[in-house]
Amino acid sequence: MSVLSRLVPIASQRFPKLSSRVLASSGYTLDVDSFGDGAFSVWSDATARRQDRAWQPIIADALAGNPREDVVSLHAAVDALPARPSSLLESGCGGGYNSAVLTAWLPEADYLGIDISASMIALATEHYPAQNFEVASAYDLPAADSSRDVVIDGVALIHMPDWQRAVSEYARVTRGHVILHGVTVTELPTTRFAKYAYGQPAQEFVFNRAELLGVAEKNGLRLMSTHPGLDYDLADYLGIPSVSEAWVLSLA
Repeated sequence: MSVLSRLVPIASQRFPKLSSRVLASSGYTLDVDSFGDGAFSVWSDATARRQDRAWQPIIADALAGNPREDVVSLHAAVDALPARPSSLLESGCGGGYNSAVLTAWLPEADYLGIDISASMIALATEHYPAQNFEVASAYDLPAADSSRDVVIDGVALIHMPDWQRAVSEYARVTRGHVILHGVTVTELPTTRFAKYAYGQPAQEFVFNRAELLGVAEKNGLRLMSTHPGLDYDLADYLGIPSVSEAWVLSLA
């Protein structure tokens, strides 16, 4: 382990507000209640802009042929699909970043990105005006039953208190496959925690692998493959060994 990789967990825990300037995430804690009622709101304009500044060079690098591990993971998940999809719905699209790479890989696909944050959708529309974006909730997707070839969760499920309901919505809308991109999984019990993300309080879940799989199967989704993503081991922050993966699920 490098000196830098050792210092990042220490610095992020001792100086939580670093997430507003240096680190994307900091101040991990299991004491979620310490943040107070109403702390975990949708991304504000300031948070959206901070995230945007972090993500624009990541997408530029990916399109230039130097993708980060999480982009590689998404690409592997798309490649694992048995057929090229003609329609995509991305839940938790943020500033539309995945739309740039998805439409580069699948230029013929009809894409719709939704996010609960109006600030993020405004940025997505500004950066990618050729794509379709809408402010909406993963708990009530703006799409008919079996209307999209693939539903992609864009690293959003880990932030949802009622994540089981979102999985049910994904199963309702897809007519083929669901990709859960960037899910954090562990062999320990599913655990809720809190942190600062780009300077704003955020809640997050690390899922017990068997529990997440069970919820998927309950909604008629069968696991086809998993693909490793970013190095996201919570052991140094919360004592919970974990990995980040992309899951490809098929509608039974």
